[in-house]
Amino acid sequence: MECLILSAGAGSRLMPLTARLPKPLLPLGPTTVLGRLVGQVAPLGPRRVLCNLHHHAAAAEQYFAHADLGLPVVSRREDRLRGPAGSMLTFQDELAAADTVLVVSGDLYLGDGALAELVGRHRESGSDLSVLAVEVDDGSRFGVFRFDDGGRAVALEEKPAWAAGRRSWVSGGAYCLRPELLKRVPADGLYDFGAHLIPELLAERAAVRVVPWLGRWDDLGTTDSYRRVVLDDLASRAPEGGDVSHVAPTARVHPTARLTGRVLVADRAVVGAGAWLHDTVVLPGAVVPDHTTVADGCVARP
Repeated sequence: MECLILSAGAGSRLMPLTARLPKPLLPLGPTTVLGRLVGQVAPLGPRRVLCNLHHHAAAAEQYFAHADLGLPVVSRREDRLRGPAGSMLTFQDELAAADTVLVVSGDLYLGDGALAELVGRHRESGSDLSVLAVEVDDGSRFGVFRFDDGGRAVALEEKPAWAAGRRSWVSGGAYCLRPELLKRVPADGLYDFGAHLIPELLAERAAVRVVPWLGRWDDLGTTDSYRRVVLDDLASRAPEGGDVSHVAPTARVHPTARLTGRVLVADRAVVGAGAWLHDTVVLPGAVVPDHTTVADGCVARP
């Protein structure tokens, strides 16, 4: 099996948090969003992880050179963005030689077992493509599945207006596929799973398996969703209701500063004298000035 973690996107909805970092490298407790995903992929058996790069590619390459993620990471820059499915061509030779291809969006926070469920169900079914599906309260921001009376997926519609405020099963950003599908990916232009590959296969009545996931799933597409996930992740590491913080070894927190609730202070960040942080994320290299109070916030480097 080969696993590709999609890491090239600009993360424009997360600005200014992604002004200096690619989205998958945003801190998450003692690791990063991508680091957590690699940890979930490792037990599935790949000997390495592949990552396509574009936005702040140099920062990602530096991270891979020094981080211990438990699996080797092979990265490759895209000179131009090809779209999520089109990005597979960046590693065309490697993926074509695999028996199974796992592709995961690099901006996901998944409950443990989600990827194992996807890969296991894919191998059992013998499908051409298996898609992790999650149920959300408002489907209008996602690719929404339509099912026939027998429960078989018959279509996938990207961000349909009719799904606004409607509970819907949507594509969860993780895919398992037969490598033969790479032959469908055009060499030029953008090619997406939700807008192109999945609807095309469903229209042809190809073997597409929708794998429902009822556990934790978050799309880290906005500052609010990212901050919520970081704080929830911290809370999972501490006694219920207690204060919990993670201060990176290279960060500096003045002895008179107060950290209450759930607080993450990432690499090279500085928290000044008399500062008070509550339920807050301080990103790499950011500075909280002396005697500053931040509650329910994210602090980024200018």
